Amino acid sequence: MAITNWPIYYKDNLVFGNPKSEVAILTLWTPVVKITEKLDKKLFSVVGQLYSKDGINYVIRNIIANPVIRYLIICGQDNSGSGGALIDFFKKGVDEDYNIKDNSFSLIHKEIPLEFLENLRKSVQIKDLRGVSDVNRIVKEINSCQPIGRPFGAPKIFPEHKEENIPIFPNEGSVFKINDKYIGSAWLRILKTILKFGAINKSWYGNEVKEIYNIAAVVSEENPLFPKMFPYLRVSKEDIDKYQASVMKGEKGDEVYTYGERLWNYKGINQVDEVIIPYLKKYPSDRAALAVVFDMTNDHKASRAPCMCLVQATTLKNKLNLTAYFRSHAMFSGWVLNAFGLRRLQLHIAQKLSKEIGLLTIFSNCAHIYDNEWQVAREIVEKYGDTLSKNPLDPRGYFVINTQNGEIILKHYSPEGQFLQEFRQNGKEEKAAMKMYYKLITAEAISEISHAFDLGVELEKAEIAVKNDLKYTQDKELFYGKK
Repeated sequence: MAITNWPIYYKDNLVFGNPKSEVAILTLWTPVVKITEKLDKKLFSVVGQLYSKDGINYVIRNIIANPVIRYLIICGQDNSGSGGALIDFFKKGVDEDYNIKDNSFSLIHKEIPLEFLENLRKSVQIKDLRGVSDVNRIVKEINSCQPIGRPFGAPKIFPEHKEENIPIFPNEGSVFKINDKYIGSAWLRILKTILKFGAINKSWYGNEVKEIYNIAAVVSEENPLFPKMFPYLRVSKEDIDKYQASVMKGEKGDEVYTYGERLWNYKGINQVDEVIIPYLKKYPSDRAALAVVFDMTNDHKASRAPCMCLVQATTLKNKLNLTAYFRSHAMFSGWVLNAFGLRRLQLHIAQKLSKEIGLLTIFSNCAHIYDNEWQVAREIVEKYGDTLSKNPLDPRGYFVINTQNGEIILKHYSPEGQFLQEFRQNGKEEKAAMKMYYKLITAEAISEISHAFDLGVELEKAEIAVKNDLKYTQDKELFYGKK
């Protein structure tokens, strides 16, 4: 019995042809229209794209719900490895944990019984045309698909892959600061923040996201040529190299846009080598070294528009800093590669200006994790969240604390050890530690919460020591005896 509302998933993003056809086509990252505008609709049942490995689940669900389909042609640009993962599924199947064998980060929904997955693998033939967008080549492959004339089973719909709702904790609502040395550890902090504080909202595609507004993620030490890899990253070194290469060239290929094309060939302008770098050579301290990625005249009307809108380069002393603004940002599936691409761009600009690479700051206005990613994101945070540094160094410096003649004395030093200022408080006064803490707050001397907690403990110990004539030594237990 046919399912009348087929396709079940992402119907609005698909192009339909002949419902009796046994051929479905996936164009991966290449826009569907690039293929279908020159293709006779009698030749295929449906055509769609496959951006992510998670999308394989919905390809599988749609085909099992319409078992008339016996051939799947995979063509177009495979920018995320989704096409390769789907081919691995058909060739190798899944392991006991429902991961596609020999393919990282490719989890199949456990709501689909194994016997249906195996039947699908045996019944649908794959035509691997990855990298091909020539319609004549695709038509030739379609014509080679000999009709089988019968479905491979009865149509079946499986339970939805639902995630339990995660409680939303009270939060500041906007501007969440993430500060880390490396892209991988910064990403883990981002996941923790969104899962805990993100509100559930609807996405453009009709599913749900957990979303917070204005994450400012700052990365200080990542070397883009030798990236620091973490076990929880869902990209490989090869993925990073491939993405960085795409950002560093002005070619668009079959896609509606690429960040590389917008940066290096925006309406014929090389915004990196012909705008940013010459401008900073001439005006090294100015703030107008910008590259615009979002086209206000066309992108609001386009089927796909850039999420990254703006890149700005600035110099401070001998360092080149880079800031990027994203109007919308898929933090689970997109942020890591975006960050590595931007870091590579930053290195290029720094080298051309004979500068050191400085801070990379990424502002993500609508920062979200899609509902089908919540479970995996939560598993990563639960497994690796405790590996993050509990006491990151405060970029505003550190304090040396001692007591003398009844006073609590704090000397403030820069991270490099330069003396900055001194704070004094009479330790005999009531709530002396709190009064000293107010002085530090007024002086804007602390930026890290863990640093503030540590100082609070030390100031309370110093006050107790002064009032009870005890020996105080910073970071040591109080000595309960005479000085």
